[in-house]
Amino acid sequence: MLKTTTTATLLCFVLTTVVLMDQTSSTATYSPTSSASTDTFIFAKCSPEKFSPGSAYETNLNSLLSSLVSSTVASRYNNLTVPSGTGEKSEPAVVYGLFQCSVDLDATSCSSCVSRATALVGNTCPNSYSVFLEMQSCLVRFDKSSFFGVQDKTEMLKKCGQPMGFNDQDALTRVSDVMGSLSSGSGSDRSGGNGDVRGMAQCMGDLSPAQCQDCLTDAIGRLSSDCGMSQGGYVYLSKCYARFSYGGSHARQTPNSNSNSNSNFGQLSLFLK
Repeated sequence: MLKTTTTATLLCFVLTTVVLMDQTSSTATYSPTSSASTDTFIFAKCSPEKFSPGSAYETNLNSLLSSLVSSTVASRYNNLTVPSGTGEKSEPAVVYGLFQCSVDLDATSCSSCVSRATALVGNTCPNSYSVFLEMQSCLVRFDKSSFFGVQDKTEMLKKCGQPMGFNDQDALTRVSDVMGSLSSGSGSDRSGGNGDVRGMAQCMGDLSPAQCQDCLTDAIGRLSSDCGMSQGGYVYLSKCYARFSYGGSHARQTPNSNSNSNSNFGQLSLFLK
């Protein structure tokens, strides 16, 4: 809970609302814009279960994160498994992880984004066995159990921008057209635009084409139904996302935001204005 202050200058720096929903894990979020840097932090989900410092899991995790960054040179997606070394038998040591960059990123930008994401892991989710960290244009995820090829449409984050007026039919039509373009598209990376409305949708690279289509249908459907009359918005599911911007904002206004998490992940939301 933030303390109020009479100093206007200080208040400008602390206009932050903290909402604690569960003590088991945390998510830090703020509203991205279409002009945000490709390595801008969006959110993180951290498991409540922790590994021991100095354990084999920590050693393998450090190796995994380093290898993920290195592999950005060759691809915008990769998944890796780092086997256990000599460690405590009672503690998991194998780490499964992946990274993925937006299709429009070149190798240098992808590497920069993934490097920043891996650097944030330690401070954002210290010693967590499982982390899902999303940036503006890339993501990093790892776990002690394999999640490769497993369909998961759990809603990680959803935010809608300021509502548009009912009389702004032209804008509403453009948003509808972009949602339709994303829905009717094919492949794991989709984009569309109409005037000042731009949309993007993407699946994780470990999904099959059928799983990807299933996930994107869900994400785009939620985005259209919940944020279709808003000035931008995004829906992040565990294995895919869909988002759109209107006039330069994905979800510029936080009062109408809606964030959800499953029972295994608590949530600490920071909405920075």
